[in-house]
Amino acid sequence: QGSSRQNGSSGINAEYGDCSSCSDYLLRLPEEFSIDNYLKINPDFSALQEELTVCTWLKKRLDQNRRGVPWLSYATTTHDNSLLLKAGVHVVLYGSKYYDKRFSTVIMRDEWYHFCFVWKAGVRVEYYINGVSVGLSGDIPTGRIPLGGTIVLGQEQDTVGGGFDPNDLFAGDIYNLNIFSRALTLGDVTEMYYNGRCAELCRALSYEVALSWGEIVRRGELKGAASLEDAECNTWGAVVDFAEIIMNHLNRRPQ
Repeated sequence: QGSSRQNGSSGINAEYGDCSSCSDYLLRLPEEFSIDNYLKINPDFSALQEELTVCTWLKKRLDQNRRGVPWLSYATTTHDNSLLLKAGVHVVLYGSKYYDKRFSTVIMRDEWYHFCFVWKAGVRVEYYINGVSVGLSGDIPTGRIPLGGTIVLGQEQDTVGGGFDPNDLFAGDIYNLNIFSRALTLGDVTEMYYNGRCAELCRALSYEVALSWGEIVRRGELKGAASLEDAECNTWGAVVDFAEIIMNHLNRRPQ
């Protein structure tokens, strides 16, 4: 169906009723260094303050590695980086104190990657790319994530809902982003990755979703030239995605 909506819409309901197929769309952020393009949503984090997992599929379309390619920013009045997830350089979480851990993985342009950030206060923190941990080291963040914040996809917030920097953004596609109410296991994460971008969550995991991709698409506010596009998860698209996953796995095997 191509682009379904863009330019400041406050929700897909107004255009498509109850949007029974919201999850069939991906978020496309155009290939430009602009602070105008993003999706914004105000989530309920009341069940996620001490434990959560955020997983998504990403395809970047610009080689903008200058500041790490932020794909999710959760800002509150307590701290603008209450949760900041990037495709490169570092991840940030603010609980009882500021937690900022760096990693060196670089992702290629125009290829799909699966990302999962896993955290349980004082117990565990992991960041997975294509089912492999990037090895965050040091102290495990404790405390509680503040409530009442705003999620922005595609920009890093330096104030709630704003303070963007044209050198600090994500340009590309985001699909099937789900936030879970517990710290997922390595098995959970690798199963999602190997099932592929177009696969539905297994039933057990679906019960753990606190904020689903369908809800983000349905309630999120699109800004600027951000748009919703067909995710191309028909039969052929699923086959192509599975073949790409197998090739990535084979390329990681020792020679």
